[in-house]
Amino acid sequence: MKWFKCLVEGENFPGVLANSDELIGFFTTRFVEAETPEDAEMKVLANLKNEQSLQLPEGVSPPSNAKVYFEEIEEVLVSEVPDVNAGFSFYVMGT
Repeated sequence: MKWFKCLVEGENFPGVLANSDELIGFFTTRFVEAETPEDAEMKVLANLKNEQSLQLPEGVSPPSNAKVYFEEIEEVLVSEVPDVNAGFSFYVMGT
């Protein structure tokens, strides 16, 4: 299988994820092994849903307009894949 580097942006997530009272967005880069760029996108989405940093506290619902975009998906060499995926860079929406 191939390796893909996925640059991801999330928008309109609850600020509680980053200790903010306002809606937040995030940037992150994820590496995943997949057959095609489309498969890579689906795997990254599934993985993000299980990431501890994006888990909402009980009773907090995601806004209906929360979205995740893939800025770029590119095939990379296995030697370019880090041992650990990067964290998240959070920002307040509108800034």
